[in-house]
Amino acid sequence: MADDLDAKTKLELYRLVINRYRELINEKESCSISEIRQKVSPYNDFIRKMRDSILSDIVPYVHKKHFFSAAQRAISYVREVRTCEFAFSFWMDFKEIDELKIATSMDKAILLAALLRSLESEDVRVLVTKKGRAYVRFLWNGTSHIFAPDSGSLLLGKDSLDIFSEDPISYSFNDLVYENYEEQ
Repeated sequence: MADDLDAKTKLELYRLVINRYRELINEKESCSISEIRQKVSPYNDFIRKMRDSILSDIVPYVHKKHFFSAAQRAISYVREVRTCEFAFSFWMDFKEIDELKIATSMDKAILLAALLRSLESEDVRVLVTKKGRAYVRFLWNGTSHIFAPDSGSLLLGKDSLDIFSEDPISYSFNDLVYENYEEQ
């Protein structure tokens, strides 16, 4: 029985299974553009609960007045989630991320974008570079803000665009829009 094995042996066995079935995992975890966009939906039950928690002491919520403060709370929440990249495609749902406090950069970017959409940000986008790095971009008071999920950094204005000089944006999306910059 696997229960009788020590932790190191179990880990090695799990590693063997994952390596053997990596391609099958990649195939089963692949998502269409439409499915990925849907993940950013602000209408997810988990996202609604998180929004309510973020706004618990901001009543009534007025987007023009309270958005940036609420966005900072959402960013703080996502910063608490550790980043872990896999050698294969693997998507986590928001509840799993919340319970384990770990996710890929892409999952963290999608989570933050969904939270910002729930806070009435129409322009928030997940940006993905040619090298596959994920970021979240939103505008506030005419200034571009870029959140890097892997580091937790929030860049503003010109600094936010400089990060793409050596690794340009390949595509961007939210639940409303998908843009592929490589086709242009």
